[in-house]
Amino acid sequence: MKKIEETKKKPSKGKAITSFVLRTIFYFVVLLALIYLYEYSGIDSVHFIYNEF
Repeated sequence: MKKIEETKKKPSKGKAITSFVLRTIFYFVVLLALIYLYEYSGIDSVHFIYNEF
């Protein structure tokens, strides 16, 4: 009779590495998108419609 711990499958090393790489790429893309949107919004310049009002 096997113990419960022995019957649980551990994720393979390759699957863990692939998951890590894909998550890293995903978070890097999200970070780049946030930086792009921050630059695009032009925080330093005023684009308010009633600027001279």
